[in-house]
Amino acid sequence: MKYYVKKLDGRYAHNRHFDYCVEFPRNQFGPVEFHTAMQWMIETYGYSAEVRDFMWIRSMLEKRQQFKVPDSDVPAFINPLWSWTNGSNNLRLYMKSEKELSFFKLKWVKKNENN
Repeated sequence: MKYYVKKLDGRYAHNRHFDYCVEFPRNQFGPVEFHTAMQWMIETYGYSAEVRDFMWIRSMLEKRQQFKVPDSDVPAFINPLWSWTNGSNNLRLYMKSEKELSFFKLKWVKKNENN
């Protein structure tokens, strides 16, 4: 499986909730490998909403909780351990911490050890 790991810092929009992203190229077998890995993430950690919806829902709920609005609990599909995006240029899995990333790497050994 070919993928690239990026440590998220202040340059990345989703660094508040995730420490890493695993990026798959959008050429050759990238989409197949992305969806294979995404299926494994769902089986391992449960479903998670796409990252843009994840962030919007979290933001909305944080505002509701700030004003103590009833029914402001985070739904189960806003999985704090991971999320994903299927952008036009890349395919990414976002991971909460090094723990999730390490488990992912144990499962999916990279084809290209130089990256």
